[in-house]
Amino acid sequence: MIRSAEPSDTDAVVELSVTSGMFGEDEAPFIAAMMADYFGGAADAGHRCLVDDTDGLQAVAYYQPKPAADRVWDLTMIAVQPARQGHGLGTALLKHIEEGLRGDGQRLLLVETSGTPQYDRTRAFYLGCGYEEEARVRGYWADGDDLVLFRKALA
Repeated sequence: MIRSAEPSDTDAVVELSVTSGMFGEDEAPFIAAMMADYFGGAADAGHRCLVDDTDGLQAVAYYQPKPAADRVWDLTMIAVQPARQGHGLGTALLKHIEEGLRGDGQRLLLVETSGTPQYDRTRAFYLGCGYEEEARVRGYWADGDDLVLFRKALA
């Protein structure tokens, strides 16, 4: 069942972000801080965090409006339990997000990811979900690690 995240989900969200391979163990504090900010007021400012808790926490997505842009959103994170990857759960969660944003009259959903081979499946996922590679910034995350920007028009 897809639902809004609750404070009691925080530890599971942090763990999932690492076990899914989307973030390294050293990045777990960043996810914990993001969740603390979410429950500390970012949700009231329009940020959204959804989880799929079918048989335990299976997937999470965090997305937020882009400041100073007209109805543009950033998909900050989407992660799926490794055993469930490739079975449509991430696609279903992403479609749920897109439909909700579309229903609210939003225009664009953007996704920033890495250009390293580790994220080949991630980039293929977005392409398979109808996203277009909009831009690439060489050496953005680190030397040899490009930022790859995907976009999808919601209207």
